[in-house]
Amino acid sequence: MNTENSAGISAAALKQVIQSLQRDTALLQQLGPLLRQQYLLLSTRQSNQLLRLNEQTNPLLQQLQQHQQTRQQALAQLGLSATPAGFKQLLARLPASIRQASQQLLDDVQQQTIDCQQQNQKNGELLANQRQLMQRLLGLSDNTSYPAMQLR
Repeated sequence: MNTENSAGISAAALKQVIQSLQRDTALLQQLGPLLRQQYLLLSTRQSNQLLRLNEQTNPLLQQLQQHQQTRQQALAQLGLSATPAGFKQLLARLPASIRQASQQLLDDVQQQTIDCQQQNQKNGELLANQRQLMQRLLGLSDNTSYPAMQLR
């Protein structure tokens, strides 16, 4: 049985890439609201709820990492890198019948990832501001084990 299409793309590797992107879409749709909830919990210093939220968030992040590794391996099988250029090359090799849907899927994952990264950045900035405020209020020096964060 031939597992390559006329463009020389391994059907199994292509299927892995697309399925991992589809799974990432679902995971990122779950992660976004959790990150927004994290911001609210951070802003109200609800540490017990934050711990419970982290128990929900961490498995999603681990799954996203696993999917990224799967994609990287599948793209390597296709002779491509897991970079924007690699995805562009992959899309160019796809039959027109699935190229547009694949491009939309990739665009969705990229936008959801950007949204989650921006929320995560916002959460980190809030946490850093709270830390600085507590240090000032308590008259503590900045000699902690936490890395210094430069705020914008």
